[in-house]
Amino acid sequence: MSTFSFLWGSLADPQRLYFLLLPLAAVLLGLFWWKEKNAQRRLRLGSYGGFLEKQSQRTRRHHWLLFSGLVLATVLIGLAAARPLHIKSWAKRYSEGIDILICLDLSESMEATDLVPTRLVAAKSVIREFIEKRKDDRIGIVTFGGEAVTRAPLTKDHDFLLAQVEALQLRELKQGTAIGNGLANSIGRLRHSESKSKVIVLLTDGDNNVGAVNPITAANLARQEGIKIYAIGMGKEDRVVVPIYAYDMYGKKTQLVAQVPSYINPELLRKIADLTGGLAYMARDTTALSQILQAIDRFERTKVRLRPMQKKEELFIYPTALALLLLVVLYLLLDTRFRRINLKKVPNVKAKKEDAHAAAV
Repeated sequence: MSTFSFLWGSLADPQRLYFLLLPLAAVLLGLFWWKEKNAQRRLRLGSYGGFLEKQSQRTRRHHWLLFSGLVLATVLIGLAAARPLHIKSWAKRYSEGIDILICLDLSESMEATDLVPTRLVAAKSVIREFIEKRKDDRIGIVTFGGEAVTRAPLTKDHDFLLAQVEALQLRELKQGTAIGNGLANSIGRLRHSESKSKVIVLLTDGDNNVGAVNPITAANLARQEGIKIYAIGMGKEDRVVVPIYAYDMYGKKTQLVAQVPSYINPELLRKIADLTGGLAYMARDTTALSQILQAIDRFERTKVRLRPMQKKEELFIYPTALALLLLVVLYLLLDTRFRRINLKKVPNVKAKKEDAHAAAV
């Protein structure tokens, strides 16, 4: 279907505009009837031209008005036949999203204050920022301590995800650091994903010390499933300050502070990442942790494609309706007001013939 640019839209069949040659020819013929200023002559075309010359100026004006209305109606019908269109164009956005599982350590050592204000609060802050940037991706959350649980399945409902991040607390799981169990749970969530890119972001501050799944075994399983793991170790490698809570004989809770060694295992994190084609990082402070998540965000970019879309709306009904309305008005004028004027001005030929016949008899 070809289109033709026009002042108020486009025409689907512009070749039908040749129909407008008919009203153009009528206008040209009408111009020949107009009185020439110098010669004061008028071209008579049949009896109608002579009839107009004998009428008053008001009557001639009425006839020209009717003639102009008829030409305009014909032009509108020609435009309708050419099928005017309103074309709305836009680009539809398609994204090849990435499925991402955030696997977060919730062992008690995440309350250490080497990351301000604590490791957990810093982790929650950068996770929220990471989620807000990945609008086209499905994201899930798995947490682990001595056991692993799914906090949020893969979803694009980022408001739900942010609410789940906000609700994360320590001491809700068994004590310990089951990195292997956390990875196995995350892999189970990604295994049936149809996404071309599947990623696990592991954030932990310790070494695997409990759980039935070895982290290296989990990493090999992730590689078989085409899942890439980015492993992030959080905190310093020396002794860190961790709050300790004690209860007296009356059940009153008291917070104490103790310095405990850091159990981060950078070598384990590197092996996990290398086996799956990912990268391993060490975040010694809050700024470094934020920069690491930003780097992962740049590495795993969502592919966005724009497909041009177009919607065409047929507008022929408008010139057609206007032409019909104009023709109805012209008909009513011819059958009422202009008819009475013509009867007054045009001689009654039939009456004259009858009078002549009577006189002859």
